[in-house]
Amino acid sequence: MSYAINLYFDQETEKAIIDIWESLSRLNIGKCMTCANGRPHITLAIYEELNVERAKEALAYLAQSFKPFQLEFLQIGIFPLNKGAIFLAPNYSQELLALHSLVHESFGEWAEKGWAYYEPQAWCPHCTLSLETPVEDIPKVLAEILKDFQALAATVRSIGLVSLLPIEYLGEYPF
Repeated sequence: MSYAINLYFDQETEKAIIDIWESLSRLNIGKCMTCANGRPHITLAIYEELNVERAKEALAYLAQSFKPFQLEFLQIGIFPLNKGAIFLAPNYSQELLALHSLVHESFGEWAEKGWAYYEPQAWCPHCTLSLETPVEDIPKVLAEILKDFQALAATVRSIGLVSLLPIEYLGEYPF
């Protein structure tokens, strides 16, 4: 089973992103983000295997070292290969980069089970808006997002652990 370590936002930001997900779901293109028990987030790492109880302890400890912090989503990006993902890209804040680095240090014993996309030198922080978008439909999805797009200020409030496929929330730790 795969596990993700995610950052979660304030309620206003979550609602704004869910509103985008809902408008995109009406296009019937790609994966329905609201249908999969998903929650708006930034993924810091994904591991194919880990000790869930030790992971929860590590995240609870890490959360004590951080305060809620601000991000701004100023850009829309695309990962066209494999996943057909369209996403919001945040600014690279000191807190975001420090937290990402600490997660990878804390979970070093599982590094060989981690997804390379999320390694510190490869990671592109993002909040997914659309997945499994066929390349030929990307312009339609982008047009829908851009209709009302504005920069989005977000407060990162917590870190959590989820299992994937199906998504199950295993723990959330506020800053």
